[in-house]
Amino acid sequence: MMGTLNPTGASALIAREDAHTSVVWPLLSGSTRLVLVTGSAGIGRTALLNEVRDTLEQQRVRTADVPLLRADRGRPQAVVARVTEELARWTRPPALFLDDLHRLDHDTLRALLDALPGLGTSVVGSYRTPVRLEHTDLTDALHTNGLTEVVPLAPLNRSEVSHMVTGLLNVAADADLVGRLHEDSRGVPGLVDLAVDTYLRGDALRIIDRTAYLVGEPRGTGHRHAAVERVRALGDLHWRTAKAMAVLHPLGPVAAELLDDAGALPDLEAEGVLVRRDGGWRFRAPVLAHALMASIGPYERNDLGWRAVSAIWDGRAFVQDPGYLPDRLIDAGGFADREKAASQLLAAGRAGVLRDPSARRWLHAAADRATSPAQRAEALFTHAVACSVHNDMAAARASVEVALERSDEFAPDQLQELHLIRLVGMCAAGDRAGLRKVADTTWRTLPGGASARFIDRAVALCYTDRWDEAATLLASTRTMWRLGNAATVTFGELFGMSAALITGRMAEFERIVTDPALCPLHATERDRPAVKSSVARALLLAGEAARARRVLEGERLFASDQALLEVAEGRWDDALGHARKALVTGSTLGAVIAHTALARDLTTMLLARAKLTRAREVIAEVRAGQNVLPHVLDAPEADLELVLGARDKGRQVLRRGLAYAAQHAIVLGTDELHLRLAVLSVEDGDHEDAAARVEQLAGIAERMDTGRAHRNHLLARAVTWRDEAAVEEVRRIVVERGQPHEMARTWTTLVAFRLVEPQLLREAYELCGSMDALLPRALLRHMMRENGVAVPGRAATTAEQERLLASLVAEGLTNRELAGVLRTTEKSVEARLTRLFQRTGYRSRVELATAMLTGEYH
Repeated sequence: MMGTLNPTGASALIAREDAHTSVVWPLLSGSTRLVLVTGSAGIGRTALLNEVRDTLEQQRVRTADVPLLRADRGRPQAVVARVTEELARWTRPPALFLDDLHRLDHDTLRALLDALPGLGTSVVGSYRTPVRLEHTDLTDALHTNGLTEVVPLAPLNRSEVSHMVTGLLNVAADADLVGRLHEDSRGVPGLVDLAVDTYLRGDALRIIDRTAYLVGEPRGTGHRHAAVERVRALGDLHWRTAKAMAVLHPLGPVAAELLDDAGALPDLEAEGVLVRRDGGWRFRAPVLAHALMASIGPYERNDLGWRAVSAIWDGRAFVQDPGYLPDRLIDAGGFADREKAASQLLAAGRAGVLRDPSARRWLHAAADRATSPAQRAEALFTHAVACSVHNDMAAARASVEVALERSDEFAPDQLQELHLIRLVGMCAAGDRAGLRKVADTTWRTLPGGASARFIDRAVALCYTDRWDEAATLLASTRTMWRLGNAATVTFGELFGMSAALITGRMAEFERIVTDPALCPLHATERDRPAVKSSVARALLLAGEAARARRVLEGERLFASDQALLEVAEGRWDDALGHARKALVTGSTLGAVIAHTALARDLTTMLLARAKLTRAREVIAEVRAGQNVLPHVLDAPEADLELVLGARDKGRQVLRRGLAYAAQHAIVLGTDELHLRLAVLSVEDGDHEDAAARVEQLAGIAERMDTGRAHRNHLLARAVTWRDEAAVEEVRRIVVERGQPHEMARTWTTLVAFRLVEPQLLREAYELCGSMDALLPRALLRHMMRENGVAVPGRAATTAEQERLLASLVAEGLTNRELAGVLRTTEKSVEARLTRLFQRTGYRSRVELATAMLTGEYH
């Protein structure tokens, strides 16, 4: 595709509009004999010439092509004759296209350039840079020739790379992904295409909510992409040399000395594959090196790896990158001394376990090459930890299974941590059957003491939504597991805290939240962030954002924790990015509270921003995966059904959630479901059901004693009983909590039931505007007009209404669904769509949806 995918039928070129004009205008005006397009390999010269050809033919200008081949070198007369013969076929001279002029040798290119003025027609040519040394005098002459127009093509900037990725994948691209693609490709479109293809094939690029994210190490996959095949086509020596340099080039000047034959290096430079730097050679784009390295065969890899290792071990070369030597030790295989290799691989893995995903690879190799049981045990344990830290739960679980076969080689705390990693891996993989087996039948067969087995069983109970059983088990066995090692005690306290929160045992919950130091691992630098994060996530699930912020103060935040805090604090633009990143990387799959809370909040934000289909996709994906605490997702799912006008279905979803919670003795989150049902019942005139909901909420608020539980009880009481004291108290609590979305929903509900002054709608409107909550803003405008409250900014309002309509169209809603969401008629929707298409110039829903996706909608 080379960056020229054309999803809308408009120009396929990216960031080449000016270059296109610079080529076409002289040809149409007749002021120039030769227009020469220049740029590096993969920059898009041929794509531009194709676009120019199409434009000229649309303007009724005839065009002709004469192919230039490598075989034409040394045949000047033959090339000139072929061009002359082609032009003789036409009664009226066409615009002549000559692609890849750089393929010709000096004399052939000179003969062709000398012949051009006498051809009586305009010529469009392309030349790949850097300029070949033998052509220097010719290109100098062309630049000073008044009959020549040189149009250089520059690499794409980050914004243009982002646009290209959207065209290739039909999704938006995360800023970090765009930055990495731009860096690895140096902005060359053909190499951007190679990078995207490589990332996709290597599972380093994943998509969530129609946004692409970088989730792993971008490494080559060995597939035969056009950018790689251009190197292969240079010949066997050049191909072997390029592959060898992909491994050796970080060694600097020594790299060339390690080649069997360095004679191809100048040609690779001339072809734009390599560049000279610091006395050695570098690839012009990292992605090309990755792709070439992946094309190396096993023996060749062993040989090149050993050459690099021996050069470093002998002191002939030094590489600053701490990952280069361990990677080459893996490549060298049995060529390198086993004991020395294992020691260095283990040291590298140990140093990078928390910060470098490559540590997984090094530690796996260290375990394979270990020369003692102790060294193998350390490598296996650290590998499992590294895989867990970097969200590779399948590999972590596999390493644990191997380690547990030698359980006597591990310390008790290591064994406990291995057990937890195994259970987290089972949860991440959705292995509910395996977890139930640990919880119910075979837990006594697990290696480790009784204390460890109690913790393992409790964790498995939590991961299968049997929180009440887990809380009971941990409470009844506390005197035993509290005597265990630091890991056992910490996991017992943290999972006991979570189970206590979810089942409404708030005294036990508060014990750990108030003093996280009760968890022994809180004292270690490696584990303290994870302990604090567990406490904060529980608070965030309960709606206690301010307390969670205090717990995390001074800590570097995980993406999931950032997202949950940002949602509560109304910073939704940042929250969306962090939530998607956390979910797409799988970083929360084993952290059930964070995973469910993130899915709930992401769905809420998408719904408020009129991304209805996307919201439903997130719910479906989460339910098909981990699906722990599913009732928490029933609140936003019911909101989605209500937005679409499906009141009965929304009510069914809410009741389903309450039934699930009752079956599993779950209290947390049920207040959100009861509140929605109470409001629906009041609207439908079912006062008896509403009153029953208020009583349920009173009990939950007393038991949970959280700000959100009290808010939900008081709001339901105010709506059901028109209780003025409840109105005043809920206003006080909501203001004190300071969560913009909660505040806006509360003000909207109170005004809707005429319990407070309509002027509160203006504050709710401004709060929703700060979060770009398009759907609530549309509802609020309707309510403001009904209540005589002026809607500020007429021009801005019109633009926002159009953006809302465009967003809903991009989500694939039918006119009937649009009418339901916007509370209007299908005829009105048709009229508004007509005006929207006329004003924006988009010709179809597909074009409009694409513009929304790329951010080009205006």
